Amino acid sequence: MEMGHRPTVPAAQSLAFVVGTGIGLALSLVFAVSVLGRPEGLPAARSGERINPNEAPVASLMRLPYVGVARARAIAARRDQVGSRAPGQSAFKTPDDLQQIKGIGPAVVDEIRPWLTFHDPSDDGNEPSGR
Repeated sequence: MEMGHRPTVPAAQSLAFVVGTGIGLALSLVFAVSVLGRPEGLPAARSGERINPNEAPVASLMRLPYVGVARARAIAARRDQVGSRAPGQSAFKTPDDLQQIKGIGPAVVDEIRPWLTFHDPSDDGNEPSGR
């Protein structure tokens, strides 16, 4: 029984598998960082669109950096809560008002500030300017 060449084939296959898996993981990591780590890659940033948290649907709120489904739903819930208590009143007047939402602090507000707008929905330009 000759054992000179047989053990090297499985060893080479194992080494090729480990190297291939490592390369795949490295590429996956690079892709994840490039997609998730750059707020400037968001569609809202590219198009110049601004999002009003007092009006935007959950899907639009999720386009903001660091705002996932849970935070977007919390923003919408707070907006609806304020609107039901005081119809016509905006829940958020400045970016800093979003700190009322659990998980949104000063650092997150600083990241999303460039993509926000806070126009008053009742201020549609139809009111006389003297009022």
